[in-house]
Amino acid sequence: MNAPQKIALINSTLQELRPGLQRDGGDIELVDVVGDIVKVRLSGACTTCTLAGQTLGGVRRKLMAALREPVRVVPAPID
Repeated sequence: MNAPQKIALINSTLQELRPGLQRDGGDIELVDVVGDIVKVRLSGACTTCTLAGQTLGGVRRKLMAALREPVRVVPAPID
């Protein structure tokens, strides 16, 4: 899979996850992909949620299933 295909699949997977986060007052967006590191920005209620680490873990599991390769999901700083 080339880089544009990988980014498109990551974006598609994040779009599938967004409604669940938005129902809880949060959101997620893709910031960057560098190798196996996927940087995302959590916003809204997710920024102060004590379960944000678990959310990132769930995002990681979904991305690994979609990509069929290991990835690390890390939060990007809030602007």
